[in-house]
Amino acid sequence: MLWNNYRYRVEDDSIVIEDYCGEELDVSIPAEIEGLPVKKIAPEAFSIHGAMIERVEVPGSVTDIGDGAFKMCMSLEELVLQEGVCRIGENVLLVTAVTQLYLPTTVEKLKCPWEWGKVAIDVAQENQHYFSDGYGLYEKREDGYALVAVRAEDQRVRYTVASNTTVIERHAFEGQMYIQEVELPEGVISIEEEAFESCQALRRIVLPEGLTRICADAFRCCISLEGLELPSTLKDLGEHAVTDTYGWSPSMNGIMYMRVHPDNPYFYHDANAFYQRRENGSLLIKYFGKNEVWKIPEEVTELGAMALRRSNLREIIIPETVKSISKDAFAECGRLECMEFAADGVKLYVPENPVYRKGEISSLFYRDNAGQLHYDYETYDSLLADWSQILIRCRMAAFRLEYPVQLPTARKQAYEALIAEHLKDLVYDICKRDSLRDLAALGNAGMINAEHIEEMIDWTTACHRGKLTGYLLEYQQEHFTENTFDFSL
Repeated sequence: MLWNNYRYRVEDDSIVIEDYCGEELDVSIPAEIEGLPVKKIAPEAFSIHGAMIERVEVPGSVTDIGDGAFKMCMSLEELVLQEGVCRIGENVLLVTAVTQLYLPTTVEKLKCPWEWGKVAIDVAQENQHYFSDGYGLYEKREDGYALVAVRAEDQRVRYTVASNTTVIERHAFEGQMYIQEVELPEGVISIEEEAFESCQALRRIVLPEGLTRICADAFRCCISLEGLELPSTLKDLGEHAVTDTYGWSPSMNGIMYMRVHPDNPYFYHDANAFYQRRENGSLLIKYFGKNEVWKIPEEVTELGAMALRRSNLREIIIPETVKSISKDAFAECGRLECMEFAADGVKLYVPENPVYRKGEISSLFYRDNAGQLHYDYETYDSLLADWSQILIRCRMAAFRLEYPVQLPTARKQAYEALIAEHLKDLVYDICKRDSLRDLAALGNAGMINAEHIEEMIDWTTACHRGKLTGYLLEYQQEHFTENTFDFSL
């Protein structure tokens, strides 16, 4: 039905405005239409024809404003809510020019309150459900306050959350680009999902005793957050709550240390990593050490999601106690070259490039029906066969020959032929990287023979690699001569 510039429907003896089709710049929504009170504004009611509206006044008869009611009203600068409005949906002011809003005493529910962070909200002092301190918007609850949003455009760098607050709600600080320090008062028990997501300037947050839960992605993309000190009361930690603080650049690493109160029965830390105690061992949540070679502690039975993401490790030793490895545990480990899998007594070469292939190789662990951890050597060999860079294929082949677990005879012969064909280039590449480990892999794989060793010595000598030449001379003495001389350099 149509009345003046409004399309509407009748619902429970009241009017629901479904569409505004006028051209006025200053719109006062009527309190009545055809003798019935206007109680609701339907979702996106002003979105289609409201692009030029500059001001809207909502009468006290309206109790509900639907989702996106004024969305895309790009010229809208002022929204006036009279006493009577109770519930406001999501995305109501999406893509508008409104920067300030007054919430009357009757407002009792904001569907997605974090969306209001872009607006300076003034709340009626008598409102029983919300209040604002000029920066944070709080919801009043039976057990205390919940911080539901902060002002996105406020440039203050420090903020102390109001006392009597028990919850930092989801998305509350999301996208706040200026805040650097936040202090949570005693009484806060929960930080909800994505509460501080993309607070890229946040460096420090004080977590009080009494905090029991940090939910998933709470600090995602907090690239400046240097570390966290966790209280003794923390019990629950959501997925990626502290492991996905990275930015797009490798230098944006986020949290670099975790310290746990020694009385916490659920979590602990050491000099290299942060762990969660489990019934049958420990979960490695986040590695933050500076080592190039690290053996995972024997008490660890699981590697969590992104546990070693962007670490500086070149070699990781996985003990037999580890029974589960998340697919992305080694995500973006750009320097990782070698994985030692103690259960099979195997070392595997992890190529440097391309990065996505590195991720493939480090994600080939799987569990059998008995819960035992295994590695998919067949897929590794398939990746090796398809690798475009010959020298990388040779390095991978050398490691497989050195540790020939589940290596079929045909593949073994193919790897030997590959290395023999490219031996000179491979040795010069080893000299370029001065890698005694890779040269030793050739020796351990049986790919250094009497026919070629003199040439190999000449190649390493020409490259002025005394350490490598010394290894070859010792290898020659041990395997191909009967004389006993000390050729070590």
